[in-house]
Amino acid sequence: MHLILGGRYMGKRDYAVKLYGTFPAVYDLSRDDPDDISPGLITNLQAGAKSLLHAGADPVRFFAGKIDVLRESVITCDEIGGGVVPADEFGRKWRDETGKLCQYLAGEADIVDRVFAGLALRLKG
Repeated sequence: MHLILGGRYMGKRDYAVKLYGTFPAVYDLSRDDPDDISPGLITNLQAGAKSLLHAGADPVRFFAGKIDVLRESVITCDEIGGGVVPADEFGRKWRDETGKLCQYLAGEADIVDRVFAGLALRLKG
């Protein structure tokens, strides 16, 4: 598993494609169902966490159940933990649970990178 973190529009997906070329499958969790993922490029993990929370599911438990698929994938996630704390309860929960999910996946990943302005910083691996 390769986890790539970074701000919105900072070049995470381009970095993944630069490293690995084309992917057998690409899943954008801002529009695709997390249940349908298979090995490949999985983008917008934070959106997948949000949809799972809306459905009453625990994102860490859900993705832990998909760990075999994730271990063969490259995953991108926007950093949503910085800046102003959301005013509403759901926004705070989403931010917290996405952070827990990223911590879990970073622990399981072989490689973790942070991308800022298209430049990668290797955090693990």
